[in-house]
Amino acid sequence: MPRLTTALALCLCLAAPLTAQEIDFGDDSSMWSNDGECDDPRFEGPGMTTTTLLDSDIGADATDCREAYQAGLLSLRGAGGGTGGGTGGGTGGGVPLVASGISFGTDIGEWARDGECDDRRFVGPGMAAVLTWDYVGEDASDCRAAFDAGLVRLWDIEAARAATICAALDFGDDSGAYPQDGECDDMRFEGPAVALQLVPDNIGGDASDCARLCAFGVIALRDY
Repeated sequence: MPRLTTALALCLCLAAPLTAQEIDFGDDSSMWSNDGECDDPRFEGPGMTTTTLLDSDIGADATDCREAYQAGLLSLRGAGGGTGGGTGGGTGGGVPLVASGISFGTDIGEWARDGECDDRRFVGPGMAAVLTWDYVGEDASDCRAAFDAGLVRLWDIEAARAATICAALDFGDDSGAYPQDGECDDMRFEGPAVALQLVPDNIGGDASDCARLCAFGVIALRDY
């Protein structure tokens, strides 16, 4: 199961590539720090981990990311050009949209500007019906609009865990497409043990996986 992935990014308003000295790489507080791969989702390139990126690793894998950046194996996401909208409107290319202390990213995703937020860091009625980590930071305008309208908010794993009483939940049965495969496919849940792609058809259909993973605290309710 790829390691998933919520948190706030720094505003990287780029007119030209930054040197390593100009980037705040943060610290090594991530559980995945010093493993030879960059886990910070602000970056992209062959120096990145192949597992799913967690927003909690933003600014938390400094040594790995700095070394890979200096070696030319990383670049900042969205720094490759295109047009940007700054911190005000949307952005189709290089400059991340940052507002309300949140880095919404850019509009480079397949479903950008369709009126639904496809960025899985968020939860709420303004979200798309199908969720995947592929579009994190790639649907800025839709997610910003939904956030400002109160239709989405950032998912917080600690708050979700505190609000999730596993023993009180009806997990359903194992009638879904991927039961007992070691990850939770029920899109009512979120966390590092939740599947890469979530669809409504599997709601209540992966009980064995989801109940076990909930009990061990690696998933919690998305809408808490």
